[in-house]
Amino acid sequence: MLSTRVRVTENRRIVESMISLEAKMGKRIPLLSKILLTDTGILEDKLHIILNSVPFVQVIKQTESGQLISRQIYLVDTNSNKKLVYAHSYIRASYLPLKIIDQIKCKKLGLGRIMLESHMEIHKEILTLGYDPRNDKLFRSYIIYNKRRPIIKVKEVILVTDDELSGVVVLK
Repeated sequence: MLSTRVRVTENRRIVESMISLEAKMGKRIPLLSKILLTDTGILEDKLHIILNSVPFVQVIKQTESGQLISRQIYLVDTNSNKKLVYAHSYIRASYLPLKIIDQIKCKKLGLGRIMLESHMEIHKEILTLGYDPRNDKLFRSYIIYNKRRPIIKVKEVILVTDDELSGVVVLK
């Protein structure tokens, strides 16, 4: 069975896209997964709030070809070592300052954190929301823009369920 995708367009709000995805899946998406799928900020920060621990970036593979950097990572929970999110990014190095490229090459921080700490103005546009029934995982793809130029394309797969996240949520 193929994955189910919903294209998020300018005419369709993210909430409408989420409702459409749920209809195609034939089931409701749990709240924490909805929050992660629709996040347009820094995903590590949302996970930090949910888990009450700072997730770390584990770079699986990073290659360069000309002005394109391909990067595959896991966001991993510091406390449990559980892989939370898989992300595959394509970065257009020619549109980024050397300082940012150097930080990407260091393989220590997530792209969102690098952009934030460098004070680079960005806009994140979610392109698709989806569900893959073969592995029961939700995913999304988006583009990060700077000065109306697409600088990074990302596909993220949520590897944990709401039940797993809820099990570690600390309410104070």
